[in-house]
Amino acid sequence: MWIVRSLQLSRSAKGSVFRSFSSFFFSIAIVLAVYQIPQKAAEPAAAASAEALCWICSENKADSGEHKTKRSDLLAVLGKPSQQAPFFYHYLHKANRPVGSLDAKILKSPVRICSQCNSTRTQPHDRAWETMSDRLRSRRLTVGQMIRCDSIFPHCTKREMLNVHLFFLKLTGCMLAEAKANGHEVPIALDPFSTAIMSGRPHVEVHLQFGRNDGIVGRSNLHVWKTDPGGSILGAWLYDLGTIAVSVLYMQAGRFEHRRDIWHPHSWTRRKRFQIADVMYSKRDEAELAAAEVAAAAPA
Repeated sequence: MWIVRSLQLSRSAKGSVFRSFSSFFFSIAIVLAVYQIPQKAAEPAAAASAEALCWICSENKADSGEHKTKRSDLLAVLGKPSQQAPFFYHYLHKANRPVGSLDAKILKSPVRICSQCNSTRTQPHDRAWETMSDRLRSRRLTVGQMIRCDSIFPHCTKREMLNVHLFFLKLTGCMLAEAKANGHEVPIALDPFSTAIMSGRPHVEVHLQFGRNDGIVGRSNLHVWKTDPGGSILGAWLYDLGTIAVSVLYMQAGRFEHRRDIWHPHSWTRRKRFQIADVMYSKRDEAELAAAEVAAAAPA
């Protein structure tokens, strides 16, 4: 299993709980390889890639930083930080690092893209997700609830939902590019992400799962599994945004059975609506820990 860095943001200093995906709903993958990309070692090499070409267009200098969690999402959920009232940034090796600005370097991916791709080319994708994020957070979502896409986007529904898909391709591509910039061979090709964004067409192997969240803001690790038997590749990471979350799933074409609670622009059964999933992993983990403690305390 390959793992690419996680982060968590909060309004107060506290111990950090990170997504491990140990309880992720796919139980089919038997791990063949386990690897965690070191947090501290990742920054210098990834930062050096700022002099490279943009991974999306492969034409312009990579000179623009992409937020790991969208700036408008941070503003909507946590408000505007200041030096006197900062956010607290947590990652695997350090908690409670104060952040006094939404434009702080630490909130952006160390692997950059070009200004044109980060504005003109992908701005419609950013705006589509900003709209969807706002409308999902304004609802009282329940697990299993079906949401019609045209209730989010009454006009140009198909195009705007595709733009949401492309937004998460950009974030996932930045995570993969970061891993590759640091010399780690994650078994997911980056080129199809670039091709999808440049052509405005979906990535056939990347699916989204929209869910009810448990209050965490940030993103999980990117986990990549190789199954045995078969050697199929499965990847997943979680975009946490308070009351909602999005699971971004890389599922190798033809290797995995489609699920009712997973959405893709080309899914004939689910492209017009999606089902709200249960992604409240930290509460589930707390309940499991509490149950284990009770069991341990019980007399034999």
